Amino acid sequence: MSIRKKLMMLLLAITLIPLIGVIAMYEFSINKVGDNVAHQIQLTLDENASLNMHRDLIKFEKILHANIVLLQSILQLQSNELEKALLQPVLSMKSLDGNSFGRDESIKEPSVSPGKYQKLHTDGSMKSLSVSFQQQDFFIPKGLDLKKVRSDLMCLSQMTGEYYRLYKKNSDLILWQHTTQVNGLHTSYPSGAIFPENFDPRGREWYVEAKKSGALYYSNPYIDVLTGKPVITISVPVRSSDGTIMAITALDFSLSDVFQWLDLNPNWSNNAEGMLIVKDSARQSDNMIILAQMKYDTPQYQWDEPLGFEYLGSEDTLAFAALKTDLLNGRSGIRRMPYKGKDALWVYQGFEDKRVYPLLIIPYENLIVLADDTEDYILRKSLEWLEYTAIIVIIVVFASIVVSIRRANAFSKPIHALAQASARLGEGDYESRVDIRTGDELERLGEVFNEIGPRLKEHEKMQQSLLLAKEIQQRLLPESAPQIENFDIAGLCRYSDETGGDYYDFISLDEVEPNKVSIVLGDVTGHGIGAALLMASARSMLRNNVRHYAYDLSKIMYELNNELTQDTDSGKFITLFFGVLDGGDRSLFWALGGHDPAILLRKASDQVEELTSVGVPVGFIKDMNFEQAGPVHLKQGDIMVVGTDGIWEAENDKEEMFGKDRLIQTIIKNNQKSAKDICQKIVNQVREFCKPRTPADDVTVVIVKAL
Repeated sequence: MSIRKKLMMLLLAITLIPLIGVIAMYEFSINKVGDNVAHQIQLTLDENASLNMHRDLIKFEKILHANIVLLQSILQLQSNELEKALLQPVLSMKSLDGNSFGRDESIKEPSVSPGKYQKLHTDGSMKSLSVSFQQQDFFIPKGLDLKKVRSDLMCLSQMTGEYYRLYKKNSDLILWQHTTQVNGLHTSYPSGAIFPENFDPRGREWYVEAKKSGALYYSNPYIDVLTGKPVITISVPVRSSDGTIMAITALDFSLSDVFQWLDLNPNWSNNAEGMLIVKDSARQSDNMIILAQMKYDTPQYQWDEPLGFEYLGSEDTLAFAALKTDLLNGRSGIRRMPYKGKDALWVYQGFEDKRVYPLLIIPYENLIVLADDTEDYILRKSLEWLEYTAIIVIIVVFASIVVSIRRANAFSKPIHALAQASARLGEGDYESRVDIRTGDELERLGEVFNEIGPRLKEHEKMQQSLLLAKEIQQRLLPESAPQIENFDIAGLCRYSDETGGDYYDFISLDEVEPNKVSIVLGDVTGHGIGAALLMASARSMLRNNVRHYAYDLSKIMYELNNELTQDTDSGKFITLFFGVLDGGDRSLFWALGGHDPAILLRKASDQVEELTSVGVPVGFIKDMNFEQAGPVHLKQGDIMVVGTDGIWEAENDKEEMFGKDRLIQTIIKNNQKSAKDICQKIVNQVREFCKPRTPADDVTVVIVKAL
């Protein structure tokens, strides 16, 4: 069947099939439209709700993580200020006001959310605490005399303003700021605290574990002695100048407050459950414990009794087991299964390398109600639309029959001409042309086709030239690394185009003195053929200079710079690293021509050194001097890496750079491997980091490993 007939049938089908469909729907399915529409609405709502809830959960996790990091920074600042205060004597302070001290009337009382500072009683009633941000409270446990700690109170009275300044940095989350000295003196901010007589902060987990570990510590959830709310405490030691622990300072935040950034759609939030869950590591099982909840229904808590944890579960054990598997393997997802006897959507964010998993449980009935409310309206409007569409389609059909016949004839002739010309082009006839004068897109298509032949011919010539240039340039790079006593050496170069401007070389000095080798790594400005030619010229000049001047790196670099400056444009230059390895005493001396310093990783001390020297890019300015640096001695296990900026300046699709820190960490993680394997690992890591992009610059690296 000819394309003319197929096109005519297609145009007719496009108009007739909708008409037949409308009539059939109207005649046979009108009574079922409502149910179908409701079903489609429900599917759409399910999909949109799932996507939005998952997005909200991801957003919540990011904000929560940022706030926790901020709390740690605030606590460290608080520790630093306390260390200064406790070590700086104060001659006097304002008189004590009951259990309050350190009043600072310059502080303006901030507004706080209702219910933040309220005491939760065992009968479920709430009583507001009279807090003041202008002063602190102190508590002295039994057996401690006020006179013995008065000097400490004088020192700590300076902290009121600092506490307030740090509180404002995260006032949404911080509940209490407090400090407990090793003698038992406990101070709390803001004031308004009412401590039980048998309270001794030195017995609390946050104090004991922070003092025991000597580092920052996150407590398990417990009941706040002041508000009766479930809280978590972050604590850290405060040390004296000789390193001994003087006190433990801490921040408290309510478990319910961590969900303030969970911004749910009001249509879904009714009876929704937000949670932070953890694996039951104490019992070495994969059971999930609810660490924190958006809502706490039971008020019967005692501050001096352990906070009981609730295990997470569902009546659908198979689906719940699959959810646990996802969480433990770092997979996020959405599952539908019952929770406490009600059908619900479970939205979770898994983190393989983290202990805490955010979870959102939405009653499924919230979505069904929304679908029921819109079903009648959508059904009514759908029927109206069907009636209007049927009338319009009937009119369009008759017009389309006439138009399709005429257009099919006019359309097929140019296509046939293009098909014949394409066949000739495919057989290698680059002179194949078409003459189409329709005045529309087909004519433009013909013009484009006529331009393809010459371009393909030119492209074929260019590809052959580039392949030849690539083959030649690859042969200029070392086929293998030299064997030298006490060192494992390797290099690797990957170009971003067919040819590139990066270059490395190993030049043996056996004819001058055995067991020595020169290491060269350069980066020519730009890419492509021009950069490749300049690289080849520089390689030849450098090897010639090495034969004349051997170990005089300053002289070699000086002569190379003058030769390149004379032979190249001002905008073309090379950054260069040139070093000489001595296998006898594991030493290296080097010179730099505007290149990034080599990086030396010391195995024994885990220190990272940069091998710097003075020198401008080679070929940039004539008669420039270059400093010969070194020698530096490498010990067994030390690794030196020198590379081009195509490694640390490589960017991913988020425009983040690979950076030298990732380069160093890659070497450390693979320091037991050979130099060749480390080179390959670095190149692979850069490519993986850039995905789905490819590296925009050449990637070249040389590894020297002391044996």
